[in-house]
Amino acid sequence: MRISNEFQQKFNSMLSNRITMLGVGPMSHRVVEETIKLANECRRPIAVIPSRRQVECRELGGGYVESWATEDFVPFVRKRDVGNFIYLSRDHSGPWQLNPRDKSGEALSHRQAMAEVKNSLSVDIEVGFDIIHIDPSMGLGFGRSELEVLEDAIELFDFCTSHSNASDQIFEVGADEQSMVPDLPSIAEHKLNSFIEMLNSAGLVKPMFYVLQTGTKVKEMRNVGSFATHIPVRDMLAPAFQIPEIMKVCSKYGMYLKEHNADYLPNESLSWHRRFAIPAANVAPEFGVVETRSILKLARENSLTWFVDRFSNHVLNGMKWEKWLMNDSSATDQDKVEIAGHYHFADKEIMDLTEKLILQLKVKQIDFENNVRSAIRSSISRYLFYFGYYD
Repeated sequence: MRISNEFQQKFNSMLSNRITMLGVGPMSHRVVEETIKLANECRRPIAVIPSRRQVECRELGGGYVESWATEDFVPFVRKRDVGNFIYLSRDHSGPWQLNPRDKSGEALSHRQAMAEVKNSLSVDIEVGFDIIHIDPSMGLGFGRSELEVLEDAIELFDFCTSHSNASDQIFEVGADEQSMVPDLPSIAEHKLNSFIEMLNSAGLVKPMFYVLQTGTKVKEMRNVGSFATHIPVRDMLAPAFQIPEIMKVCSKYGMYLKEHNADYLPNESLSWHRRFAIPAANVAPEFGVVETRSILKLARENSLTWFVDRFSNHVLNGMKWEKWLMNDSSATDQDKVEIAGHYHFADKEIMDLTEKLILQLKVKQIDFENNVRSAIRSSISRYLFYFGYYD
């Protein structure tokens, strides 16, 4: 595993140039491969950020993305990343983040959920993840108080740092749910102060990154947070005033701000990342939506409606789109298919349909891979441009 000093040097170079490090969700093998190519072309670090649902250890059943087990995903990336510019970053590792309920439908107990995530984290460390995000915030929906969630973060942080292979690990911690508005600086400082006090009591060193709210939140196929709209929220300062103050709080406590859910932000909002000097930001579902749209577009433009119909029925029946809908949603069936199509890329039925689609497009002298990968690269490149990778 590459030592954290190497990452620190590359990351410091980005910080000095006010470049925001991009974290890319591994929505498919195509998204992962195009991310690797772009990182090596830019010769700057990009983090690949699988959640536990996307990629999980073999013992816990693997993930929905390409049916990848952690033990297979890591060598897949390392083999292709010839310049060592990809940093594998486990996203949202915490209790109840994978299977919140057992086979009978009962919620996992706190003990069961913590044991499961420790199993997952052990494999992450053993196979060489560079960065680990500890996120016990799901506990807020399973009877854990805010204080208990922080205690869970400390316990998991202690577990990881005590692991025999963890000497070079970089850590990121977040212990609250994503919000549509930025944290007030006073709230951000209270959160960090409470966390630091607990770290000190446990004799633990600080993580490198801390997740605080910048006003980004994804629902359906848009960012509904205040960062995207710039519309002031009643009794709160606009993000342009709050985020610099949050950055100062992070700096005061010797940690870097990590932003989550930067998907679908308009170009103007992306450009503000460099002005604010936000160190790092994650984007995930948008790239899955882009890939789904590009595949469906190819089928429609070439009158291969059999694929659109069968793909759509499969995705609609899978119900994975449900969690992304607004309470007052007016999403159409087509919207739902685009939202959740990427969850099913590795399903056998969809793989068989896609293989047939590729063959029929080839007869028409249309390059499926080139078209889909071009759309993915364009989407990722938009973030790289506004985050400063091409300077």
